[in-house]
Amino acid sequence: MRKPIAALSILAVGLVMVSCKRLEPLKPMGPLTFETIQFTDAIPQGYGPLIGVTQNPQDPGLAGLWFQKQDGTITAVFVSVSEGKMFEKALTIPRK
Repeated sequence: MRKPIAALSILAVGLVMVSCKRLEPLKPMGPLTFETIQFTDAIPQGYGPLIGVTQNPQDPGLAGLWFQKQDGTITAVFVSVSEGKMFEKALTIPRK
């Protein structure tokens, strides 16, 4: 009984190895840009509508506000809720 089970196990491992496909190497990505925001007390209308909010797990007083412009570009504005201020730089992620 052991021989058929061993043979089936070897066959199964062989089939799994044959069906595996080598992953293509990751393409290098370009750097994301930080831009100085125009206001420190308001978010420009040009950033578009708010599409998401994330909270920093290490510091719950920090949040990222995510906006999408008309052309699809995503802009993240970072806010310190505990201090009541916005950071001076916003992250811009272009869409193509």
